Amino acid sequence: MAAMTVHEPARPNWSSVYRPLHSDEDWAQSVELRMRCNERTLEAYRMYVTSKAQTDRGLVEAGSGGWFGAFVDGRLVAQMSLVAAGPDSHVFQAVETDADRRRQGPAGSLVQHASRYGFAELGARTLVMVADPNYFAISPYRALVMSGITWGHRRRRDRGSSWRAARRSW
Repeated sequence: MAAMTVHEPARPNWSSVYRPLHSDEDWAQSVELRMRCNERTLEAYRMYVTSKAQTDRGLVEAGSGGWFGAFVDGRLVAQMSLVAAGPDSHVFQAVETDADRRRQGPAGSLVQHASRYGFAELGARTLVMVADPNYFAISPYRALVMSGITWGHRRRRDRGSSWRAARRSW
């Protein structure tokens, strides 16, 4: 789906602080959140997640997008990225919420925050969300945040082909 405007969620979450990740501590918390969300404890997976966070941080520092977090009492409880997908479009990626914070609104409010940042700071004219239409996590974007939506879903075989198919549908 693609949106050209956003509005406030029907149930905004006011208990979190929403902001871009900046510090080493923010990025360390990003790794820990990903480990919790994926329920993995293997050291090899931690190495992968740490390396991925370094790559993501490099993209942000190069100006190719932003990485955003919802913090409660200084603890990262939800995160997502918004990265360039073309000259004036950006795509949401890596949306994750702590299991004990799901269904409480931080993801919807975080999408709103990241969207406004994308329009104002990154120069986005269109925001894109590629998601399985039957997966529960798409509901915050459908119901709470995005307006001016164009829908385009294709059956997919693998992650790479789904992105290409979705891009063609807009």
